[in-house]
Amino acid sequence: MKKYINSISAFQIFQLARYSTLILVGIVFAKTTLTQKAIGEYETFVFLAGAVSFFWLNGLLKALLPIGLNKSNNKTNVFSALLVIQSFSVLAATLLFLFQSFFSNVLLNGKPIPELVLLLIFIVVSPAPSLVEYYYLLTKRNKAIVIYAVVSFSVQFVLVVLPVLLGYGVQLAMKGLVFSFVGRYLWLLITLFANREIVFSKSFVREHLQLGLPLVIATLLSGSAQFIDGFIVTSRFDEATFAVFRYGARELPLAMLLANALSNAMLPVFAQKELLAENLQQLKQSVQKLMHFLFPLTAILLLVSKPLFPVIFNVKFQESATIFNIYLLLIISRLMFPQTILNGLKRSKPIMAAALFELILNVVLSLVFVQFWGIAGIAMATFVAYLFEKIYLAAVVKQSLNISLSGYLPKRIFFIYSAIIIVIFIFAELIF
Repeated sequence: MKKYINSISAFQIFQLARYSTLILVGIVFAKTTLTQKAIGEYETFVFLAGAVSFFWLNGLLKALLPIGLNKSNNKTNVFSALLVIQSFSVLAATLLFLFQSFFSNVLLNGKPIPELVLLLIFIVVSPAPSLVEYYYLLTKRNKAIVIYAVVSFSVQFVLVVLPVLLGYGVQLAMKGLVFSFVGRYLWLLITLFANREIVFSKSFVREHLQLGLPLVIATLLSGSAQFIDGFIVTSRFDEATFAVFRYGARELPLAMLLANALSNAMLPVFAQKELLAENLQQLKQSVQKLMHFLFPLTAILLLVSKPLFPVIFNVKFQESATIFNIYLLLIISRLMFPQTILNGLKRSKPIMAAALFELILNVVLSLVFVQFWGIAGIAMATFVAYLFEKIYLAAVVKQSLNISLSGYLPKRIFFIYSAIIIVIFIFAELIF
């Protein structure tokens, strides 16, 4: 097993398992007697938890990778990171409780927050378990990442779908989701205790926050686009329409997961500045392998998504296929990695600036496009804004580091693939 699994492939397997679980839960829900309104409530529950935690969690996790190993005592700084992340979790839950009327009246179009107390508990316990896979990544325990993925997501799937299959409703499914994350939290604590990783470092916390806060802001600005899109939908449409949007607003799982896993796995590598040339070549080769697999797969999905969506889910989610096709176009921006180079070299300010530009563009275009194309217009605005962000960062890498796009991207084949994908998208939308 060690022969075929390295840190990149192990992290990719983990992300694939995570996303596959989300898709399978959606399929099961759509095939049961749950109404679109009930599915919308569950999606809103998960959506709100992500909205108040995604930016600081992802930012802090990215900052952890370049500084996660404590060379003085041959341990990791994961326990110190746990204390930082747990503090943010409690703060996020507190703010949601204090501003619940704002979320309900403004962002949810007057609809109540589903299962508020349970949601607050979920926000407190769900972010920290993300440190498990990052601990395994830092300590190069690739097999453990795969085992953890299989066990944890299998448990999550069962605890979420079993109550619905037994007819107990979506509220018990939410409780099952929370319990699955409690189990992961215990896994994290047991792992840290068993490996004698309960070591606190004040200097790490200081460096973690110093490096992480710009990334938190950058992630808030960049990643919040998907949540702003969601809030635009919830503020203008009902829960059923929100469910349709959420079921479609999913990128090609392998594209997002494999690209993110590659980027995260390369961050500790780029921290070694003396090996920059070799690391750029490794990134370019990895991207080329992904391109030859992901672009053809995207083309196939563009052609079959509209006939398949009513079959996989049900006929009420047919409109989700168009949203899904637009999100498939994000493969173009996903396979550009200038942010990985900048982040690995601890140059986070340009990433923050790019994220701000992307957010402004996304919001403006969403509000304009929704007038003409409805929820599909919101998805199209996301595609344009994400592509702009990567082009901007590529220009920054060229100007500040003198690294051209061809230094880390097989440029010619990338542009050919991208043009083909756009043509197929237009063809699929016109034919079906």
